[in-house]
Amino acid sequence: LQMVCFLFFLIAGQSASVDIGFINQEVLSIDISAKKIDVGLLDADSSPIEFPGIIHGTVRANTEWVLFCSSNEDFLSAEGSRIPIERFSWRIEGGEWVPFEMGEDKILEGSATEENGRAFSIDLRLDLKWKDSAGDFLTNIDFTLMKK
Repeated sequence: LQMVCFLFFLIAGQSASVDIGFINQEVLSIDISAKKIDVGLLDADSSPIEFPGIIHGTVRANTEWVLFCSSNEDFLSAEGSRIPIERFSWRIEGGEWVPFEMGEDKILEGSATEENGRAFSIDLRLDLKWKDSAGDFLTNIDFTLMKK
């Protein structure tokens, strides 16, 4: 009888622990609403031409982040005419105008966002000159979101 009580006491008094670990994956995502922007017919008489809020985006991140935009080419026409990218400017949410340059520009940075993200808008401005050739012009602007 003593032996049974002793075993019951050992079983009831035991404890164990379980280690639980996980890695919370870093999340960095960007959504840009403008994939192609066609602003139609323009002329130097109305220059500089502003396009307020023409690009909208949302950054979602659970870490500190930096958003860059970059261009690696001037505006080019099918005929080979060129308009320098430096005459194309951007600004974030009514800030100062910044001319595009070849390479990357930091446009926005922040800390971890709420679940719905950090929304932003970008204004663009183009400075046409009378000496610019007529034609259809095109360039690419790339956006890159990186961990800070």
